[in-house]
Amino acid sequence: MHLTKEEERLIEEEFFVQNYEDININGILEVGGWIETIENNKIISVTGEKKDNINDYSLLNFVNFYEDQLKKEEKFFDSKVYKEDDKLYIVKIPNSEFFLTKQLKIKSLGKRVKETIKYSLVIAVVFMVLALWGVHYKYIKKIRDPLNQINLGIEKMSKGNLSVRLDFEGYKEIDSIRDSFNYMVKEIKVANENKDKLEKSKRDMIRDIAHDIKTPITSIMGYSKALNDGTVQDSEEKRIYLDYIYNKTSRLNYLVNELFIFTKLDSVDYKLNIKQKDICEFLREVVALYYGEIEEAEFNLEIDIPEDPIYYEFDAKELERAVCNLIINSLKYNERKTTLFIGINNNEEDIEIIIGDNGIGIKKEILDKVFEEFVRGDISRESSGGSGLGLAITKKIIELHKGTIILNSYEGVGSEFKIILKK
Repeated sequence: MHLTKEEERLIEEEFFVQNYEDININGILEVGGWIETIENNKIISVTGEKKDNINDYSLLNFVNFYEDQLKKEEKFFDSKVYKEDDKLYIVKIPNSEFFLTKQLKIKSLGKRVKETIKYSLVIAVVFMVLALWGVHYKYIKKIRDPLNQINLGIEKMSKGNLSVRLDFEGYKEIDSIRDSFNYMVKEIKVANENKDKLEKSKRDMIRDIAHDIKTPITSIMGYSKALNDGTVQDSEEKRIYLDYIYNKTSRLNYLVNELFIFTKLDSVDYKLNIKQKDICEFLREVVALYYGEIEEAEFNLEIDIPEDPIYYEFDAKELERAVCNLIINSLKYNERKTTLFIGINNNEEDIEIIIGDNGIGIKKEILDKVFEEFVRGDISRESSGGSGLGLAITKKIIELHKGTIILNSYEGVGSEFKIILKK
């Protein structure tokens, strides 16, 4: 059978690959393939180890061979034909390896993939290094800057600057250090202010004690000298001088005693003599002690003390002193016909002892300082002869009982002291 020129052309287009230079010789040999060079339908050379028994080809024979291979369920070879001028290059590869077209593509593709992967890895590593550096710088800066501020803050604080505050945003742990530092500086500042206030209070207290003691001593010395020098001859006048000396001595003794009590209560070693008693009966007994003074001052007395007992653990002697100071203050600084109220409220969580009056009230400017010792200008240090320590002593006694004392007072309306003792 002879082929026409047109048939030959169609076969070449269908089966032949024109660019024989595309043959990957090394790749073919590696997978056990070989290359046959055909000229004039005869094999003129073989590259690699030939593994079939076909020794010559016509164009038609080759087409029949190729189609026959495609029809078989199990192919022994995969082949591809390359054409260059009058020569054919037949590439054959055992089917157990790879299809030729796939193998050649894979070889070529593998090389390109390897190069692509290599360059991609280089680029990825570069980007990773840059990213890590950026993250590292960001994190280091977020730690370094707060630490520098903390160090600067500590340096300022060590030089006595207690107004310094740290203000930055960092990691949670660093922010915790910031908050602790600010709290510490604030507490130190408050402690120093309290210390300064305490030192000033002590200085004022010593000054006031010296003043209050010096005044009666000076008077006693003056009257004693007049009597001793014989300046006073009249018997009645001598009696007046002696009475004055006695009163000033009593006043001096009272001041010293109040100061002793205040100092004793202020000592960390002082302990209350706690016993359980009926606090209602206790308060009735205290009122009875001052009933004469209440009548003498022409006060109206209102009492609201429960009949049923309320048992509570307290130091009867010291609590009596605290309550008496409040009663004495009301009697001493209010006008006649004032109503004095004394009562107890038994609440679920605490006991309230209330001592109030509808008298003149306490001056607004000293209301917040009335429980401080030797408060200048307060009612307890006017001509009526208070020591300036009575309310301070009362407050200390209540605090030793783990209680609190609250004062509500309005000028021209009256005052109410409320002692609150926790159950």
